Amino acid sequence: MTTLRCDALVLGSNLGGLIAANYMARAGLRVLMLEEEGLSKRPALLRDPFLLSGLESGGVIHRVLRELALPLIEQRQLQREPIALQVLLADAWLDLPRGRSALAREFACQGFGSIEEIEAWFGKIDDLGQQARHRLWSDAAPAGARPRSARGPATVTIDQRLPVPPQRLARTVEALLMALTSLQPANSCPVPALLLRGTREGSFQMPHSGQSFHGLFQRRLRAFHGEIQSVDQFRVIETRKEIGIELERDTIFARALVIAAPREGVQRFLAPGGPTPRWLQTPVAPLEQPQRLFRAEKIALPAGMATHGIRADDDDPERWHWWSTLPDWKEAAFSWLVLGGPGAAKVDPMDPLPRLAPFSDGRIIPVDIGPPGHWDRDSAEVRFLYPGAPAVLCSRPLITTAGPELAPGLGFIGEVLQSRQIALHIADRLGARKRGL
Repeated sequence: MTTLRCDALVLGSNLGGLIAANYMARAGLRVLMLEEEGLSKRPALLRDPFLLSGLESGGVIHRVLRELALPLIEQRQLQREPIALQVLLADAWLDLPRGRSALAREFACQGFGSIEEIEAWFGKIDDLGQQARHRLWSDAAPAGARPRSARGPATVTIDQRLPVPPQRLARTVEALLMALTSLQPANSCPVPALLLRGTREGSFQMPHSGQSFHGLFQRRLRAFHGEIQSVDQFRVIETRKEIGIELERDTIFARALVIAAPREGVQRFLAPGGPTPRWLQTPVAPLEQPQRLFRAEKIALPAGMATHGIRADDDDPERWHWWSTLPDWKEAAFSWLVLGGPGAAKVDPMDPLPRLAPFSDGRIIPVDIGPPGHWDRDSAEVRFLYPGAPAVLCSRPLITTAGPELAPGLGFIGEVLQSRQIALHIADRLGARKRGL
């Protein structure tokens, strides 16, 4: 058996783990990411969140891409959609366009109130969202930028309350927050204004790149000489100063471990092989959101159907679900349709779009996505329901966690910022070379 050493191990390949791995690699650390072999073979489009919010100019995502020196040619491939998403209610079909004024006109035309009333409400949301974005970015500053008395990454303590929306708007707001965070009830979200603000500007895709957003960060990690390995079985080894992962033929030791997979999943995976480390124990099981995948002929998708949408036309939130469509990068005549959310499991596999496409003719075909992962689950599938998950679980060796477990209810923006914060903290603790971060 070969013994290898690196600076940092990242266990799991959700989007938060990839963000952390990229920052650590750019800071000069030798980074190895391990992902579950079975999960790595699933369709790449399933590994992206339902809605990537926050692509506004100067926003969180642009700043992260700039700090990671993502080539401009790839940044230009991130194309915004003219309609951020659609919301289907029992008595309305709403298109959410970019821009506050256009959005207010859309809601007013559907009888949700006057243009002035709705625009004023979204104006308050924008102001609260800007405050939350500034606070989150400040909390996620590099460790060297904080007072020396601060130990470890800061904990996000934002707990905003939305202004009371116009009466008919409440169902739409609840459905949006549930889709953006996978939390239920939606009022458990700590930064609702930030997520709602980003929704109107943040729906985007990479139609000409031939890869998913997840794949973009995988390729960037390899450009920083980070390594990604697919593994099945492993065992955790602890020493006084290092943490190790024992594989079939190799044992890999590192000075820091980032758990970028749900702790509950890793704990359950390791349990049959022996005792689970105490720092892997978690008191609350995660909320899992089912996903369904379909391959559709483009002409079978109804005209006017947006890239992203939410169905909340039932009084029971357990039946709500959302969709996302992506083009097939090899065959222009086909698209992929992904359904997610609690109601996705209840959708008729032979008629996934009953209200949108009431005359289905069999050209939307369900695809078997295979068994779920044992331990490396996708960030789009899992959200933890308890607040204040500890950022630093153990200090010797340095063991931290990244991804949705760290920032429940903060959506994609919070997951990215918290993972960035974790990586910069590790780089500071391990004395990595700073490269302008």
